[in-house]
Formats: sequence, C-alpha cells, structure tokens
Amino acid sequence: AVVLVFFSIGAIAAARRVAKVPTIRLVSTKQPPEMSIGTGLTWHLFLSHIWSTGQDAVGNIKSELQLLVPGLKIFLDVDDLKDIGSLEEYIQHSQMILFFLSCGYFRSKNCLREIRSSLEQSKPIVLVQEADPAKGGATLQALRDECPENLQPDIFEKGWAHTIYMRIQEFQRVSLKTIVEAVLLCSPNYVNQTSLPLCVPGEPESELLAFAKETMLWASPANAGALELANKIAAAFAGLTISTADARPATATHMLLY
Repeated sequence: AVVLVFFSIGAIAAARRVAKVPTIRLVSTKQPPEMSIGTGLTWHLFLSHIWSTGQDAVGNIKSELQLLVPGLKIFLDVDDLKDIGSLEEYIQHSQMILFFLSCGYFRSKNCLREIRSSLEQSKPIVLVQEADPAKGGATLQALRDECPENLQPDIFEKGWAHTIYMRIQEFQRVSLKTIVEAVLLCSPNYVNQTSLPLCVPGEPESELLAFAKETMLWASPANAGALELANKIAAAFAGLTISTADARPATATHMLLY
C-alpha cells in the first residue's frame, strides 16, 4: 500500500510537470509546428552518443524534446534498440541524426558505425557538444581531434547546426530550440525553408528591449574586450549609450567589467 501511495504521488507530480511545460511555437504564427516525416521513416531523430559520457544527457534531451514537441519520435538505444547488429537500419529509418559530441565518442566502434552510416546515407545531422569537462566535455577542437581525419570535413565543415548542451533550464531551452529547428527544416513540411524561428510561451518576446530610463555603460579602454561586448549589448537594448572615457564619467550609471 505504501509503495502504491508513493507511485501515485510520483505519477501525479509528473503529470503536473507535463501540464506546466509549454510547447514550442513558430514565431511567425505563434502556433505549434506541424510535425511530418518522410515516407518509410520511423523516427524524426536518432540520438547517437557514447554511453560513458553521453547517456544521461541524451536521455534528458529526449524527454525534454518530447515535452516541448508532442508527437516527436526519437530513437534512443535504451528505449528502441532491439539488435545491435541493425544500427545501420535504425539510421536508415531516421529522418535526422544527432551526434552528441563528448570525450570518447569518436573512439567508440558502434558510434563510428552510426556516423559512417549517417554520412553514407546522406542523412542531415545536428551536432550537440558536451562542453563541461566534469561531464566528459571538451572544446570543439579537442573533440574534433578525436575524430578520424577522413570523417572530419563531412562532420565539421558542412555547416551543420551546432549547439552546446546546457544544464541550466533557461540556457538548455536555447539548445533544445536549435535541435528542434534543425529537425523541422529537414522534414517534408519545412524542407524548402532556410530558417524557422521558434519561441516558447513565457520566454522574453522577440522584440527590441529597452531600459526604462536613460542608461550609460562605461567600458574602460584599459579593459580589453569590454568595448566589443558593450556594443553588442547596446545593439540589443534601446536607450543604452556607451562611454569609453579613460576615467569613469560622472554620468555613467553602470560599469562593464569584462
């Protein structure tokens, strides 16, 4: 009875979480995208990863994507793999392949099978990079160095969508939207489009933001890199002026420490 109670509480909590998660919308229409899949295909997305440094992350990616995009069909080995000898067939029946780049990925025999099969079948690819060293991450260059040289151009020089996997929810959602956009752009309904801006209800609107009162940001010339960042901030926020005086002006309301 106690077990049943705990199970019921867990199920209710999970259901409430699902109900609270907003779904991805098209910026142009504010409506959910229309999911579609090519003839003869089973999954919209195949998650290629190495267990040692990618299993937890891709499991989270799958669950979060399916909350944001109901109806999205995703292949994940722990859920869908029936025969390790059929990896190439699973790739064949997937519309897009996600390469989760983490340490050891390019040294895995089965991951290399998935990679080569994806390239041989000309499957569209989205690259997701683990950047946290504590989780098996590395710089993109370091991960590329692990990749066989003959595969590097087709993976890193073809302009595939690339994002860094984030664990902070707000930043993670940016990564997830990058993945969803890539998936949609290779689907029959949107294959003729080059971009597909997406939004999630509740996030800051995609409109020019402005300060409520006049604001001056001081970027000291002695602080290398500060001016470049300050100009980027000013381009995004109306009403912000930049000062590069040697000493902080009396009218400066904020100082940028880069």
